[in-house]
Amino acid sequence: MEETTPIQPADGAARVPPRYKELVEQWGAAIGVEEARNRWGELVTATENGAITLVAMDTAASLGYPTWAAIAPLDKVADPGRCPVWPLTSARPKLADVIAEATRFPDGTPQILTRHRRPVAAVVAALTLVDLPPDGERIAVDAFLREGGTIALGFDPGQDGATDDEGEVIQEPIPEGYFAVAKEPDGREVGRGEGDTVAEALLRLWRPPAHTYSDEPPYDPWAKPRPDDLPSTVQF
Repeated sequence: MEETTPIQPADGAARVPPRYKELVEQWGAAIGVEEARNRWGELVTATENGAITLVAMDTAASLGYPTWAAIAPLDKVADPGRCPVWPLTSARPKLADVIAEATRFPDGTPQILTRHRRPVAAVVAALTLVDLPPDGERIAVDAFLREGGTIALGFDPGQDGATDDEGEVIQEPIPEGYFAVAKEPDGREVGRGEGDTVAEALLRLWRPPAHTYSDEPPYDPWAKPRPDDLPSTVQF
């Protein structure tokens, strides 16, 4: 996917809650619903070229945690074929409703946008885009299954945290969530993904980066030089 320039808001940057900081650094400040509606054609076209636009219901929100959405490419949706569909012309005047459907907790669903019945973009909860693996390392679920791979889904109930007698945390809590494990036809595990929903776990399903190992011992700056490291001498 070619590199694109983040969409810049015309009405100024919002105060950024910590949970959205990573997305703002990558894609620019969130804009309001009305601005998104006024720039609808421009934003959707940019999305088709790979850009992501963050949209907040209230860009002047205070220190709380407002729910943000994102107008995002279709490849940021794990299973677009099962999502509600909105023609672009219908979604624009009802954009607040589209965002509410995409971000409703805990069962918000990506909303697919179509032009002449062809899917072109999606409105998703912005948090689903946090910590996504690089596109080149993600496992394309449909293609992987067609090639004979298998994907196992599971639920992790998490774990409560713990403190000592003085109130110091000795065990950080582990939140509950879903996980997906991808295996080749021979049973070899090749990828794993986790998320608050099954769709997010599939969206985060990725192959870990390959590591190159060396037989050389680690560099020790205080060690004596080996004979082959000594500077050569010139005899006269």
